[in-house]
Amino acid sequence: MKKLLNGLFYFLKFLFYFSAFSLTLFIVVQMYQRLGKDIIDSFKIFIPYLLILILFVINLFARQKSVTQNIFYNITCTLVFVTIIVVGLRSMFDENMVLREQLGRNINFNFFDYFIPFMKIMLYGLSISNIFLMFTGKKKKKEIEVIAEQVL
Repeated sequence: MKKLLNGLFYFLKFLFYFSAFSLTLFIVVQMYQRLGKDIIDSFKIFIPYLLILILFVINLFARQKSVTQNIFYNITCTLVFVTIIVVGLRSMFDENMVLREQLGRNINFNFFDYFIPFMKIMLYGLSISNIFLMFTGKKKKKEIEVIAEQVL
């Protein structure tokens, strides 16, 4: 059962990652277009997404079992990306937000703008925990090998 849930959340992690990234990109492009800013200025918003993507690719090719088979990490990734998606969709489709109608863009940019620092914190937290899991998995493997050598 644990392997089945882990596989499900491992797959959902990638699906929700791309959904959260594309939704964030859409809202940020619309926000910067409304403000008349250059889209290059928004690069700092997408640095955590790039870092997570790099770590996901490293885990795929290096076959880091300490990361890919960690059910707690996969559930946490899924929850973080679902939170980003929910906030993005709420800023777009919640009709009870006053600023959504006043701006005329059908997106409440202020609501999403207030969420951006928290989004960065969650994404950087995922990156840091991914890096910790990568290195602690190797440490545990070495400890097991040392114990096995001592026994034999």
